Amino acid sequence: MVHATFPTDLGGPEPESPNCARQSSRWTSLAWLGSCAFLALLWFVVAPVPFLSEDWTQMEHLAGAPTLASALDPAREPLRPLQHAFLWALAHSGVDPTTWLPGAARAVAFLLHLVACLAVWGLARRARLGATGAAVALVLFAVFPNVKMLAWPAAIGSPGRTAFELVALYFLVRRVQAGRARDGWFGLLALAVALGFHETALLLPAILITWVGCIGADNLRAGVRRVLASLRDPFVLAACAIGAAHLVHLLFFRPDRVHGAKDPGALPANFVKAALSLAPEFVREIGVEGFRGHRGTFGFAAAGLVLALVAALAVWSLRRGGVARFAVLAVAIDLGLAVLGAGFVQRYACLASAFVALALAHGVVKAQGVSSRGTLAPRVVLVVGALWLFDAARDAFEIRTAGQAALRLATAALVIEDASPLAIVGVPDMIGAEEDVPFFNWGGVSFLRAHGLRGPVELLRERAFRTNSDQVLVDAARLRALRAAGVDVQRWSQVDASLTTYTP
Repeated sequence: MVHATFPTDLGGPEPESPNCARQSSRWTSLAWLGSCAFLALLWFVVAPVPFLSEDWTQMEHLAGAPTLASALDPAREPLRPLQHAFLWALAHSGVDPTTWLPGAARAVAFLLHLVACLAVWGLARRARLGATGAAVALVLFAVFPNVKMLAWPAAIGSPGRTAFELVALYFLVRRVQAGRARDGWFGLLALAVALGFHETALLLPAILITWVGCIGADNLRAGVRRVLASLRDPFVLAACAIGAAHLVHLLFFRPDRVHGAKDPGALPANFVKAALSLAPEFVREIGVEGFRGHRGTFGFAAAGLVLALVAALAVWSLRRGGVARFAVLAVAIDLGLAVLGAGFVQRYACLASAFVALALAHGVVKAQGVSSRGTLAPRVVLVVGALWLFDAARDAFEIRTAGQAALRLATAALVIEDASPLAIVGVPDMIGAEEDVPFFNWGGVSFLRAHGLRGPVELLRERAFRTNSDQVLVDAARLRALRAAGVDVQRWSQVDASLTTYTP
């Protein structure tokens, strides 16, 4: 048994009266019922979508691994053995990948998200937000538009990492607050699982230290005192050592790792996307499109105003302290790594959305029992939650539309298939309002083969994609040469997902 001595101000759930306990039970039941129902509806919308993009290439790659142990080999890139194990299981399931398998794969992601929801609810109680705050945080996290992450089986590492990183944070916070060794062991185990899903879970110790220094501390000096006290705990130190060792391993012992530092020229665009990733989609659209120069001077000015408002809100939250300060710093830690090491897309905001949900729930709790001036916070949170819910539903239907378009492409290709080699040009890499739903940047030929196409076929592109791709980049001369060589060149129409014979 490991014992540690902590300051008496490290917090924990407040005791409840019998009336409060009954109210807590009602709030919890309603919040969980609504959250589970909404997530079930989202799964129902996206479950029929076929495997797309890297779903195919990753499964084909893991199909070559003879055993589960070989899939778990830490030499595989990227360093996400549990993600590889999941895709290995899909590839070796023996189930036709064009039937119910995609829906089952997505069900695993949604179940992991429910684990994350449970951790958010627990963290809200640890932050002393009470029954109301825990319910609000749970619902906000559930309705945040994370469906782009949950609906892509090849990215199972993200929901896995999010769920177990939040679980690790919950148990390590309990350890710091209550001093029980079993909580520390559970926290370290969850951290190990999170790292197995995704290497960015190495940030958990920094987020834990941020929690300890912000939540419950009256001022900076008290926060520093609490952090120093927590660092005397062997479990907190072990978490820090695990994170540091993982970082050193990635930086110095994996020269062929997938993600390195981004080109400095890409950082401004990444920063804008990350800074606006937690805002409703119409706000993100104003900022991103404005800074891309698509709307002239007025659009650029509007984008600058949106970014300035986000910055002002972050500064205000930092000055407010407590849960709000923790949320800003934890979001900066989490999204900062994505900005520096990957092209930023919306699905990277899932963990950060949990921290923002806690901060918004705290605002609702603070407004309870205050004069009429304090009623603004619940209204703002209600509007934000409604906008997130709308965005999540719209994203789910965008993904469903992508699946339907892909199936229509396969049907059209089967109709025109003959003895001639077939080349299809113009199928995009990403689709959707934000062009971040993976479509045919990878795995297009595998998709067509799985859906019945038997003759020679290749997918071609006439423009550079935002991502890398297995589609061959060609120009008009190359297309004319293919036609002269007897290749049936077909152009894909994004309007109705149909194929028409290519004419120069």
